[in-house]
Amino acid sequence: MNTVTKRCAVCGRFRAYDAADAFCIGCGHEALEPECQCGRAYDYALAESGDIHCPRCGRLHRGRTPDLAT
Repeated sequence: MNTVTKRCAVCGRFRAYDAADAFCIGCGHEALEPECQCGRAYDYALAESGDIHCPRCGRLHRGRTPDLAT
């Protein structure tokens, strides 16, 4: 099985998913992102804890994406 690390834009969790998976395991929303806005894959994020920053652009990946926060 080929897995891809995806981040949920609603709850902010990183998890390994099948490439075709569209719904978050944690919250159920259809808001999975396979990569950062800069195009960097999220493979580095699964082994990290605490605040996670993209190693390419420096964007902080913690919590909800500001566009989807209510």
